[in-house]
Parts: sequence; structure tokens; C-alpha cells
Amino acid sequence: MHVISRIIYGFRAFLGGCWNGLSLVIVLAVAATIPILQFASLGYMLESSGRVARGMPASRCFPGAAIAGTIVSSAIWIGLTWLPVWLVADFAYSAELIEPGSGRAQGLRFGAQVLAVLWVIWSAWALFRGGRWWHFLWPAPIRFVKTIFRLQTWREAEDRLWDWIASLHLFRLMKLGFLGTLVAVAWLAIPAILMIFSLTSPNNAAPDNGPLGLIGLVGALGMLWVLMYLPFLPIHMASEGRLLAAFDRKGIRTAFRRAPFAFLISVLALVVLSIPLYPLRIEVIPPELWWVLSLFFVTLIFPAKLLAGWALRRSRMRSKDRHWSLRWIAWIPLVMALSFYIGFLYLAKFAVWEGTASILLQHAFLPPVPFYVR
Repeated sequence: MHVISRIIYGFRAFLGGCWNGLSLVIVLAVAATIPILQFASLGYMLESSGRVARGMPASRCFPGAAIAGTIVSSAIWIGLTWLPVWLVADFAYSAELIEPGSGRAQGLRFGAQVLAVLWVIWSAWALFRGGRWWHFLWPAPIRFVKTIFRLQTWREAEDRLWDWIASLHLFRLMKLGFLGTLVAVAWLAIPAILMIFSLTSPNNAAPDNGPLGLIGLVGALGMLWVLMYLPFLPIHMASEGRLLAAFDRKGIRTAFRRAPFAFLISVLALVVLSIPLYPLRIEVIPPELWWVLSLFFVTLIFPAKLLAGWALRRSRMRSKDRHWSLRWIAWIPLVMALSFYIGFLYLAKFAVWEGTASILLQHAFLPPVPFYVR
């Protein structure tokens, strides 16, 4: 019986972990479509990757995953309990269309309003009790009557609300995401501007466009140099807890020498996972559906950042550099992968909504938003 109970507990923990992980992706996707709050989405990914880089156990690398599971499950149950209100309101609307001003239409409209008030009370009471599924199914009316008129209940609700908001660490995550965005833009700006200038200059169609081609080549080489460091610098900043770490090229070079193949794997993952997202930016869809696209962005970009954190972790586990031959074996395909990615950036300008600005607005390093130009 002891073994069976451990198996059941392990299975429940596995299902709970899967649900919390899925809920975390949904919460990050929704947050990515909300102005200002979208920095928290990037900040969380950097925070998790930084914890991976520091060598923390997996259970501590995804803070707030259980809270995300509760948020999504509560949102689902709130939506389900709204269905009766929606149904009566729809009947009232239909009755008003068929027989305007009739007593039946007015009665249904009044019933929908009463149900809406009851739904608000029902949902708030369920959230106050913990937001679990059984709290939405059974309102515990006796306990509700005993506690709703107590002043201590309202004080406790206020304290719980503020404690819950504080547990999200939104300000710290938004700050980290904002700094990560600034770091990415600072690194990408010069090579991206050179590449964009060579593509958008009015003289680029002239027969003698050698200077523009040279500018584009310099920009592409500069972008290649930047991309060798940029996937790891914001995560290095998050793991070290200081802004200057985002410009520590020497530290990243040292880390590559100690774990070249881990760096190669993380860069290959970044290229493979970020390129398929560009077709999703071809045409703007209604803003209310942006969170659906953000699901794909978060689902693909988050693992790439975690792998970058893993590469930094592997390097910190070693005190000596790998043999120079192994570093070259890893460095050559790494450069080839990044060169392919840069070539794709040139092609993306013909299809992506932002045009040549997509060379700077790279979703691999910025907040996971489907469309940057709104």
C-alpha cells in the first residue's frame, strides 16, 4: 500500500506540474500582449533562465508556477459559472428582438441582472476561500452568512489581496524585462541600423551601389558578432543581479571556452525555435487574438532562453577550458547557424509586418509580442 500511495502521489504531482507549466505559459502569453506588463513576461523568462544558470534545482527555477495554475483554473471556473448569466441575457436579447418592450423581455433582462450580481458574489466568495474548483461548485452558504457581515472578513480579504499581488513580484519582473529589452536594443541597434540603411536607402537601386553593399556587409558582420554574445548576456545579467553583467563579453567568452558544445546547442535551439515565428508576424490579426499568437512565442522562445541558462550553468561547473580543437568544432557550426539566421532576417523584411524594422525588432531577444508596431 505504501508503494501504491507513492505512485499515486507521484502521478498527481506530475499532473499538477504539467498543469502549472501549461498555465504559466498561458499567463506569460496574456501578459505579453498587455502594454508595460509585457516586460514582466520577458522578465520572468530571464529570471527563470538566470536561476538555471545559477544551478538552482528545477523546483525553484519556475517561481510562481503554482500561482499561475490557480489563476488559470480560477479563470476557467469563473467563465463556466458565467454561462447561466450569458444564457439568460441571450434569451432576454432574443425576446426583445421578437417582442420589444414585452413583459417577458423585461423579466428576462431583470433576471439576467440579478444573476450577474449573484455571479459576482459567488465568484468573489470562491476566490476568497482559495479559488479551488470545489469552491466554485459549492458556495458554503452557512459559512458565507456567518462571515460576510464581519469587519474582520473584509480586512482579511484586503490583506490577502495585497499579499497575493506582492507574491507576483510584478515590479521586479517588469524592471528585469525592461532592462533586458534595453540591453537587447543597445546591442542590436548599430548593426541593425547599418543593415536597414543598406536596404532602404533611395540609392540602393543605382548601378554603383558599392558603398551601400559595404555598409550592409559591415552591418551583417556586426550582427554576427553581436549574436554570439546577446543570447547569453541578459541571462548572465539576471543570474548575476547587476546591469554591467549584460556587457561582460569576456565572461561569455570564458564560458564558451569551458562549455562550447552547450553553447552550440543553445544557439542552434534559438535559431531553430525563433525562425518559425516570423511567418506568424506576416499579417496583423485582431488585437483580442494576440494572446493566441503569444502562446507560440512563449512556448518556443522560453525553452531557448532556458537552454542558454543551462549553457552558462555547464560552463560554471568547469574550472578549465576545453581543448582548442573542441572549441573550433563547436564554433564553426555556431557561426554557420547564426549566419543562416542573419540571412533569414534579410528575407523576413519582405514578408513581416514591420518590414525592415524586423531586423531590429527580433522576438528572440525582446518581449514575446507578435506585433511590435501597433
